Amino acid sequence: MRNGAPDAIVCLTGVSGVGTQLPLDVGALNREAVLGNEVIFGSVNANRRHYEQATRALAAADRDWLSRLITRTVPLHRYPEAFTRQPDDVKVVIDLEATGH
Repeated sequence: MRNGAPDAIVCLTGVSGVGTQLPLDVGALNREAVLGNEVIFGSVNANRRHYEQATRALAAADRDWLSRLITRTVPLHRYPEAFTRQPDDVKVVIDLEATGH
């Protein structure tokens, strides 16, 4: 996590051994992740039920709030544009269904 590039995504897919301790400044890690627009997530103990709960939560979320999170949508055939940061970007979505024809 300390070596992630800006806009990096880190997936934690395991659990460290019992009793393993790492010196970690959580506040500094949080600042670096937030300011670098990084994502850190884990999949331990996540199963279909958890994804279904997340789907229900997003479906019930305020649509105005959700729409403000996605600032641009780029069709798949123009995917490189999604990686060119624009001044107002929050999150950019690559539309896998858009054909561009």
